[in-house]
Amino acid sequence: MNTHKPLPKKNSLMTSTQHAPNTEPPITTSILLVEDNAIVAFDMQQRLQKLGYQVQGIITSGEEAIAAVSRQAPSLILMDIFLDGRIDGIEAAKAILENTQIPIIFLTAHDDEETLGRAKITETFGYIIKPAESRDLHVAIEIALYKHSAAQALQKSEQQYRLLFNSMLNGFALHEVVTDASGKPGDLLFLDVNPAFASFFGLPAKDIVGRSLRQLSEKVEPYWIDILAKTAMTRESIRFDSFAGFVGKHFSVVAFSPQPRQVAAIFEDTTKRKDAEKHLQHRTFHDALTNLPNRALCLDRIQQAMERSQVRDDYLFAVVQVDIDRFKDVNDSLGHLVGDQLLQSIGHILLDTVSAVDTVARLGDDEFVVLLEELPSRKAGTATIKKIKSALNRTLDIEHHPLHISACFGALFGPNEYTSPEYFLQGANIALRHAQEQGLDQLRFYAPEMQDKALKKLDTETRLRNAINENELFLALQPIFSIDQSPTLSGFEALLRWKPKDKGWVPPSEFIPIAEQTGLILPIGQWVLEQSCKVLRSWAEKYPENAFSVSVNLSARQFSDPDLVQNLFNCIRHNRINPLQLKLEITESDVMTNPEATIQKLRIMKELGMAILVDDFGTGYSSMSYLQRFPIDTLKIDRSFVTHLDKHANRVIVRTIVNLAHSLGLSVVAEGIETEAQYLTLREMGCEYAQGYHFSRPILLDQIDEFIREHLKK
Repeated sequence: MNTHKPLPKKNSLMTSTQHAPNTEPPITTSILLVEDNAIVAFDMQQRLQKLGYQVQGIITSGEEAIAAVSRQAPSLILMDIFLDGRIDGIEAAKAILENTQIPIIFLTAHDDEETLGRAKITETFGYIIKPAESRDLHVAIEIALYKHSAAQALQKSEQQYRLLFNSMLNGFALHEVVTDASGKPGDLLFLDVNPAFASFFGLPAKDIVGRSLRQLSEKVEPYWIDILAKTAMTRESIRFDSFAGFVGKHFSVVAFSPQPRQVAAIFEDTTKRKDAEKHLQHRTFHDALTNLPNRALCLDRIQQAMERSQVRDDYLFAVVQVDIDRFKDVNDSLGHLVGDQLLQSIGHILLDTVSAVDTVARLGDDEFVVLLEELPSRKAGTATIKKIKSALNRTLDIEHHPLHISACFGALFGPNEYTSPEYFLQGANIALRHAQEQGLDQLRFYAPEMQDKALKKLDTETRLRNAINENELFLALQPIFSIDQSPTLSGFEALLRWKPKDKGWVPPSEFIPIAEQTGLILPIGQWVLEQSCKVLRSWAEKYPENAFSVSVNLSARQFSDPDLVQNLFNCIRHNRINPLQLKLEITESDVMTNPEATIQKLRIMKELGMAILVDDFGTGYSSMSYLQRFPIDTLKIDRSFVTHLDKHANRVIVRTIVNLAHSLGLSVVAEGIETEAQYLTLREMGCEYAQGYHFSRPILLDQIDEFIREHLKK
């Protein structure tokens, strides 16, 4: 290793270019140079010494840099990004900054966007493109040292607030606004909190400082970040009252910005007062946000319409339930202030569209009910409902955000056989759900068969709850073949089948969504996992020379289950199977709701020895950045691309997926192969594994041994 013997330190409290008064003798700033090119390192050493800096040493690898810093901390590090050894400069910088606050400036001859993006994550103090002029080098070093000194001074200043924070009865927090590359606020970093604020989360203050609001709670509303960040950006004080769902409390908040990009906030807990107001509100008949009739008053108005229809033969009315499309997206992206104003605007639109005898009510969230009365005919009522629907299909300006809105409608005419106003709301709701199944901006009128479908769904759920105990669930295995050369049996995908004792096979498309919605997917998924492990154990005895694998699909509900990893471990240990033969399939969109938690859970699964496959790849989450971060082994190309492989666009997509996977060291499985042409095309593209009807349909467990023996004979 080419190193430079450190120069003797001089006595000073400042850098080489900043001199203290004569009472304080100066010292030289020590710099650790991490550069694996000997010529560049020597040239840089000479430049630094001419500028008056002390070169503490020259290091050629990231590992040595980490070790050198642990022995003697320099004033600053100049770090080459591309280094020899196991880790590069960026990874070395991350490791150093985990334990120190030493300013780091990157050196590199590369200025591509990917490298810049990786370097930014380390939050270092600069980025110098080689070869650098001496003046540019000097300026970059001095700026980095100044920024580092300023940060330390800020930290000392913040500590002076500690006594005040600790003595306050109200919560007090100092935040720094964290922005993305575009400058848009994305989170709030806690610089300081007092014990009263920390108690909202049930944590000591030291466990909150340094973390962000999103790290403390996955349920934090974007509204909280938006409004506090706005205070920091505009430097204008603000007072607001709101419910914080992530801690389950109401607050009265006063926020101000003591410094740019910072916001300090005082939180008064008003939960008890708000709960009392909420209790009082429940005794009234109007919605607090929109001032429209609430559910209780809406039911009373429907009851009155039913009574009028009993004494007037020509009396016709309609109950219409309205649900705003994608309203949750508005709340999540723009915050609850915008969402609340949008609901108020929708209430005004509905009131302006109906007549004075009609009722517009808000049931809750984004659900409204319109009661149309004195209708001359069903045709006229239908025209009025379509008019209301058309009125809602528009663009509104809410807080300078242009929002295009639409809604789904479910309608039910009266009088009819219903004898309770609740039944009218239920019928309108059933029609609404059928409308939503058709997509956005849809209208459906209630029909008796809709009720039959709802009852069938309920019956399916009830039967499904007993399916495991009644031995009605079956495991089917679809073979997966290695197609590098001639097709060779490699493993199987476990598929769930259901056959009630009193009827035929139920298609998975009918019961899997219901299992997901009701949470039944957890015990059912566990059953599939246990059956798959039992199969692997039996194969270890029957076919010891052939390590066939079984791939098990994990639903979103299963993956988020906190007991999943323990269940996997118990199943592997109990059945004494090789974990390498148990593969887990996840769907990309299902695991992106919390990427950090996903990465941690996948790493534990990998440590247990299981392979991770991404199912339906190409149809889910729009960003592919997770491929580099998630510890996955295989991509499964979605059958929709394979089925239409004769189309040029699909061939381009499939080839791109294969090349992308291989560039990342991943293998590829293509599913849904039905023809010889598809198989040959995929093999030519370099796809390693394949499954589909062209090779075999799913095989029930009691027939799988015969299938395996036939293939072993070939």
